Amino acid sequence: MSCFSEYITKVILPERWKLRRYLIACKRARIISKNKKKIPPYLKDNDFLIELNYKLWVTKGARFKASERCEELDRRSARLVGWLSAYMIMFSVLPLCGLEKYTLDSHASTFISIALSIMILVFSQLEYAKNYTAKAKEYHDCALDISKLYDELRYLKSSMSEENKTELFDKARKLSERYEEILQRCDNHIPIDYEMFRKEKPEYFNLKLFNIMMIQLRYFLNVKLIGILCVYGVPILYIVAVYYRPILK
Repeated sequence: MSCFSEYITKVILPERWKLRRYLIACKRARIISKNKKKIPPYLKDNDFLIELNYKLWVTKGARFKASERCEELDRRSARLVGWLSAYMIMFSVLPLCGLEKYTLDSHASTFISIALSIMILVFSQLEYAKNYTAKAKEYHDCALDISKLYDELRYLKSSMSEENKTELFDKARKLSERYEEILQRCDNHIPIDYEMFRKEKPEYFNLKLFNIMMIQLRYFLNVKLIGILCVYGVPILYIVAVYYRPILK
């Protein structure tokens, strides 16, 4: 329809007709309105104080979410290593208990023990390399530092009058420099942290139910999926292998 209306406007309607000029003006207004929606909220007013206030607010929220994500990953990694260790012990003990109905042959049992040992080693090394506990504290401290700057900026905006606008901008510029220094001391958060912060403010960010569900799905894929697959997948695969043992032979 847009191509058809554009064809009518440019080809069929003469240039001197007011209807053509009206349709072109309407199209231009729609384009401007569409582009305005793509502009971040803090840039719409082109105000340095509003922009700085928005950045401090969003960054501290995202860093708090990053800290929560690292804490959850640390807990899940520890539980995952524990579950895999328990599975390895149980699968190794089953043949010694004389439960032939629930055990595989010696070669399959050996393979399972070796595979679980490798998985435990890999997840332990990854947990040590990632150091989620230290990262969670780093993100949390960074969020607290930014939160102090945010409170200082809000106090400046509410306490200083319009006559002291130059002084206000000077102090805001110093806050911005301190903000950049804080960012340089800490690793950046990942996009899902910002998305989880947006999920808590659906009215402000104009998020609908579908958007919230997609954010939650991405968080599940980033944080929870691997652990759930390992914890529930290993015993399910073992049970399936035992059940189909006669067929596999």
